[in-house]
Amino acid sequence: MDQLSGGNSTNVYRDGDTVVRQTGPWSPFVHTLLHHLASRGFAESPRVLAVNDQTETLTYLHGTVGHAPLDADMQSDDALRGAAQLLRRLHDQTADFVVPDDAQFMLPVAPGNRHEVICHNDFAPYNCVFQGVRIVGILDFDTAAPGRRIWDVAYAVYRFVPLMTDAACLDQGWTSVPDREARLRLFRLGYGFTHWAELIETVTVRIAALTAYMHATGQNLDHLPGYEADLDYIRLHRSRLERALE
Repeated sequence: MDQLSGGNSTNVYRDGDTVVRQTGPWSPFVHTLLHHLASRGFAESPRVLAVNDQTETLTYLHGTVGHAPLDADMQSDDALRGAAQLLRRLHDQTADFVVPDDAQFMLPVAPGNRHEVICHNDFAPYNCVFQGVRIVGILDFDTAAPGRRIWDVAYAVYRFVPLMTDAACLDQGWTSVPDREARLRLFRLGYGFTHWAELIETVTVRIAALTAYMHATGQNLDHLPGYEADLDYIRLHRSRLERALE
């Protein structure tokens, strides 16, 4: 088996057309969710093939994962629109998903984050499999949990637009700073969401919750300065970003 690179929390190995990953207390919930998506014909999620006390075996999704630096296809408007449409389909397919009474989640469910859908909670280029401009797969459902659509949309626009500092955009592979307002509008059209007036505020709450979790747990602290700088950027430019969604 070959170890795959790019993950932050678990060891992942490829064995032919399968992937072997470590499991955790949240894994039974994730497996139930993936079985539900498979039963609905949702082709972009991995299929669960086998489970034991320590690992899960999933189908391997062929393509290129969107790790930085992102190539031109991954930065394209078509990819952004496709990401929004895919997230909408994921949410729509989970709106009637019944969460098991004994479900455990990797991350704490945010207070007031009522159950509308199952949020992926880490929907970003680095968890998507691309074939050109098309996203053909979503990876790493470990952080999935019930919540509001806007909670998931907030992190998605932060990562895909992206709503980051100029320096962070360049680090992600952009050769010039993207037109964030135009790309926000494009995501809105792709997803078809209605509560856009709340979105930028929710982005700030979402990132603040993530940084608080990092401080509390000591996990991924090397990413903390970047998140905090992006949060300052969004707060500074909040009015301009909100006007783009009017």
